Amino acid sequence: MKKRIPYVIFLVSLLSLTVLCGCDKSTKSAQEKQEKTENQEQVTKEETDRKKNNTINLYYLNAQEDGFKKVSCKLQHSDDPKEMANEVLYKLSDTENNNTDKYKASIFDGVVINDVNVSRGKATIDFGAGYIQLSHTQEVLLRTSVVKSLLQIQGIDGVLFSVNGSSLLDNDKMPVGLMEASTILTDDGQADIYSAKKKVKMYYTNETGDKLIPYLTELTVTDNVPLETQVLLALKNPPASKKNLKSPLPSDFYVNQTQILNNICYVDLSSEVEKAAVNVKEKVTVYAMVNSLTDLDTAYQVQFTIDGKKISKLNEFENFDALLTSDFSLCK
Repeated sequence: MKKRIPYVIFLVSLLSLTVLCGCDKSTKSAQEKQEKTENQEQVTKEETDRKKNNTINLYYLNAQEDGFKKVSCKLQHSDDPKEMANEVLYKLSDTENNNTDKYKASIFDGVVINDVNVSRGKATIDFGAGYIQLSHTQEVLLRTSVVKSLLQIQGIDGVLFSVNGSSLLDNDKMPVGLMEASTILTDDGQADIYSAKKKVKMYYTNETGDKLIPYLTELTVTDNVPLETQVLLALKNPPASKKNLKSPLPSDFYVNQTQILNNICYVDLSSEVEKAAVNVKEKVTVYAMVNSLTDLDTAYQVQFTIDGKKISKLNEFENFDALLTSDFSLCK
């Protein structure tokens, strides 16, 4: 029996050590949980205090227009969420002479606010038609700025967007819906808010260069490059898996700028477009671009310039400076 005593002592010691370690881990876990709870309570208390004092952060655009600049603001109205919302939207539309190297208005020029309504914790903002003229990047920045600013107002827990009374639609033509704290696009307004998938119909050409072949694909819209520009650049690179598709554009083709205004897509191209793609007719080149752009539903007509100048003739194609609409007679 004496020989078994050291073994028993070892087991007892091991059990004691295990219990002590378990207690230590439990204590540490409890401390971490308590610290986390205290931090959350502190954040909640600070947020509550800010709301009581009617002090919020306005989310203006930064000078580069690729993120946000938070500016503390004490609202004048204290007991009416609708009036407070109106005040916030007014301030986001006008930086009061601070539109300098510091920050800029997040509600862009040309965007009119038709109406603001607050009911049962939901703020509904109705914009004029100028809203749909915004690029994808501008729209996301504006919407994020408005939501992050308004949700700080006591009595507003969600924001709905509409345009001339109709629900705001996303890239897939689906209503954006109510935006709450859990659906805010980003915390700091960094570049990840610019990413979006968009289904587009591209018009490539056949191997002989005399017909257009429509091809449905998906583009990733990122950063500050307009979707229209990305569509034109994508025409240079048909999918490798589709051997029957050929680019209608010269390989060194470049887009200087695209802009949507009054349902017209203004496209300024580099002079390389005058170098016809091998065995591709000029009319096919032009309508590959026009059909691809008008199929986006952001514009019904296209106006081309080359290095900022209107050119009446692109090689053998007449009226290159006219307002052009889609032509599907070339489609195979």
